[in-house]
Amino acid sequence: MSAQNQPPAGAVADLPVAATVTAAFASVAGQLGLVAQAAKGAVALLVAATLLSLVLPAGGVGNFFLVLASFAATAHFGLNWCRVMLLGPQGLPPRALAWRQPHWQFLGYGLLLFFIMLLSTLPMTALGSLIAAVLGVSAASGDAGPQTVIVLLLVFLGMIYVVARFGFVFPAVAVEEGYSLRLAWQHTAGQSGRLMAALFAAGFPLAIAQLLLTLLLLEGLLGVSLSDVLPTLPQPDQPPTAAEMIDAEPPSTVAVLVFDVVSAAFNFLCFAVLFSLLSLAFRTCTGWVPAAGGNLPRVPEENDRDGDARS
Repeated sequence: MSAQNQPPAGAVADLPVAATVTAAFASVAGQLGLVAQAAKGAVALLVAATLLSLVLPAGGVGNFFLVLASFAATAHFGLNWCRVMLLGPQGLPPRALAWRQPHWQFLGYGLLLFFIMLLSTLPMTALGSLIAAVLGVSAASGDAGPQTVIVLLLVFLGMIYVVARFGFVFPAVAVEEGYSLRLAWQHTAGQSGRLMAALFAAGFPLAIAQLLLTLLLLEGLLGVSLSDVLPTLPQPDQPPTAAEMIDAEPPSTVAVLVFDVVSAAFNFLCFAVLFSLLSLAFRTCTGWVPAAGGNLPRVPEENDRDGDARS
C-alpha cells in the first residue's frame, strides 16, 4: 500500500491501459527463467496429483481431485509470480515446494472468485440470449452460431468484471498485506473500465491462442480433429456405420504426455501474464511501495506524461 502501510481510501492513480498490458507481457517474455523457477512447486503438485489419481477410483472422485489439484497448483504459482512482480527476483520463496498460510488464502480467494464467476454466467447468458432475440438471431431462427458468440462474449466480459473488481486480493495476499475483498472493490472503484479493458486486451488473445494450440495438439498428437470434438447428432435416416461405432485407436502414452506438458507450460505463461497485469495494476492504483528493488517494469502514470508535457 502506501509508505505508512495503510490502504488508501481509493485509487491513487488512473491505470494506463496500454502501458500496463505491454508491461505485463514484457515482464513474462523477459523473465522466462523466473517463470520456470516460480512454477517448480506447481509442477511438482501436478505431477504428484496425477500419480495419485492413478490409484483413486475412476470417475467423479478422481476428476474432482485433479481439478482441485490444478487450482492448488495455480495458486502456488500465482503467489510466487506476484511476489516476483512486486518484490523482484528475491521475492521467490527459498523453498520451492513450501506451502504456507498465504497459499491457503490465495487458494481460498481463487476458489471464491471462481464460484462468483460461475454465478455471473447465469445473468450474462440470459442477457446474451435476450440481445440475440432482439437482433433476430437465435437457435429457433437457425442462427445458433451468432447467438453462441454473443452469449460467450458477454460471459467472458462478466468474468473479466469479477477479476477486475476483486483481483487485487491476489498480489496483496502474495506479499502478505492485510487486505480484503472490500478493499479490492474500493480501490478499483472508478478504475473498473480501465481494468476490464486491460484484462480483455491481454486475456482475449491468450484465450484464442490457447484454443488454437489445443486444437493443433489434439490433431497433431492425439489424432482428434475439430469435427470430432464438436458434438454432432446422427441424421434419422442415416444411422452410424459400423466403422463409426468402433472406437478409434487410443493415442500413445508419449503423445498424451507431450500434450499435457505443452498445455501446462502454456497455461503457466498465460497465468503469468494475468498475475503480472494484476500486480502492476495493484501497484499503480494503491500506491504500494515494494519492500526491495528489482528489475521490474515501471508503468508510467498519466500524471508523469502530463508533467513531461508541462516541462
